[in-house]
Amino acid sequence: MFGVDSHVDPGQSMGFALKRLQQALRSRMDAGLARYGLTTPQYAVLALLADQPGISNAELARRAFVTPPTMIRIVTTLAELGLLTRQGTPVEGRARSTRLTEEGRRRLNAAARAVQQCEDLLREQAGPGERELVLRWLADCADRLEAPQRAGVFPDERPGR
Repeated sequence: MFGVDSHVDPGQSMGFALKRLQQALRSRMDAGLARYGLTTPQYAVLALLADQPGISNAELARRAFVTPPTMIRIVTTLAELGLLTRQGTPVEGRARSTRLTEEGRRRLNAAARAVQQCEDLLREQAGPGERELVLRWLADCADRLEAPQRAGVFPDERPGR
């Protein structure tokens, strides 16, 4: 109808290919990080806190691509493992400051090798001249897909519209 297929061919779909890559990367990272007692989202939180100590849970959630309730669970687990501390008591309207402990910093530094191996594999797949092109293309696609939401415009997602 109207010259549009009723389905997407996964073998020809950019979205399917990107999702497959994301799944493969996540599986490989989780396997490597398991040796250090971490998951990929937990590693992301430790890395974000190393880069920006005291960042809010809401910002951690945004940057780690998880929901705020999921981030609360991740932060709680990492605190129970002694990898981070939450300072102060929550005051209405105020976020608690979250920081790495020395053990958290040690675990992050040890686990970084597993993550770097994945990054190296991806970089090797793209030749030296292609890396910047691939990174720019990925960023441009993400920006274009996110632009309507940032502008407060939500495309009608109903079929046939």
